[in-house]
Amino acid sequence: MKNYQDLQTLYSLPEISENCVAIDVAFGFICAIASSEVEIENWMPMLFLDENCNFSNEQVAGDFAQVILATHQQAMQCFQEQTPLILATDSSEASKDLAISNFANGYLQAEILIDNMQTGAKSAIANDLQQTCLLLLDKLASYETDDVQKLAVFKQLPSESEIIGLLPVLLSRYGHQCLVGKSSC
Repeated sequence: MKNYQDLQTLYSLPEISENCVAIDVAFGFICAIASSEVEIENWMPMLFLDENCNFSNEQVAGDFAQVILATHQQAMQCFQEQTPLILATDSSEASKDLAISNFANGYLQAEILIDNMQTGAKSAIANDLQQTCLLLLDKLASYETDDVQKLAVFKQLPSESEIIGLLPVLLSRYGHQCLVGKSSC
């Protein structure tokens, strides 16, 4: 996925990697936001560890905005065309769980923002898809939880590898319902 590779290049800059949320958190967050009508000024600052991040020069600021918006546009296009998202990570097997957990956390954080900013009602289909996606993402995000109630629910869900296989299609269907359907997501 070209835009994820561009994110990797962007995050190779210490200025970005030290002042922004982790790359996979950002990627999940951007993918979720692409299914909404939340204005950029309401979500872009959430990618920074300090919401008042100042770039050292205009080139870095421009590159950051360009890569983030291209990633957003690519996710939106997947939703509009109902094509599965590509959940790219640049992780070795040892850190893959953390990368998937970070993606899930970023997506969940964006869903909270979207829910807080949207006022319209969701269709039954969009609501069902959202609940399914959020439950599966929560299992991935909470892979090291000690919460007994969560663990009991998680045991009834598909395995992590099955969830990872299902999520690209589920998230795209949900995003499509939000963008193209008459739903407010």
